[in-house]
Amino acid sequence: MESGRLEAFSDGVFAVAITLLALNLVVPGPGHSPLAEQLASHWPVFAAFAVSFLTIGIIWVNHHALFRNFAKIDRPLLFLNLLLLFFIVSIPFATATIADYLTRGGGDAALAAAIYQGVFLGMSLSFGALLWWSIRRENLKTPLTGTGARWAFIRFAGGNVVYAAAIGVAFLSPLASLIVSGLVAVYYVFEHTPAQAGAAGENSAARSGSEPYDQ
Repeated sequence: MESGRLEAFSDGVFAVAITLLALNLVVPGPGHSPLAEQLASHWPVFAAFAVSFLTIGIIWVNHHALFRNFAKIDRPLLFLNLLLLFFIVSIPFATATIADYLTRGGGDAALAAAIYQGVFLGMSLSFGALLWWSIRRENLKTPLTGTGARWAFIRFAGGNVVYAAAIGVAFLSPLASLIVSGLVAVYYVFEHTPAQAGAAGENSAARSGSEPYDQ
């Protein structure tokens, strides 16, 4: 299968998931409490939406960057990508659940937050598996080997550890666990995939190597 076809299918799934997030952004409307009070009381919905939207968006950006550097698409890679998409389309459900129970307290709020973090952990693990498979099979146009490959995988897959810890945090403070997810999303705004980093390094080396001839 061509990479473009797989990316087009994946983009469609990302688009559907990110659109479904907005379906929970509703308030009762006229005839109830003042609009300002309704909006204020719905802050868990808006907070969960913001974290999930940012997370899906960042995954989409890094997914595109990673697949752009694949030399070929094999069958295991297709199934790993399907696993990632499974968790992506589960995020709207997890987001609506944590938004509904975040301020209710007790075991329901903790369970809702744990489900939310569990979906994010599954998403992170499956994305890490895509990277691991591509490195293991030497399937990157910009190869990563040895220590460089290990550090790239550890750095990029670090979110797995945080999401796993956030499941435990959910039973102590559901709101704190949501904040942790937001911080992970912010981290990946600045963290490039190894493919991007490798390409940037090659471009930098090429430019520095050509400078003596340009002068």
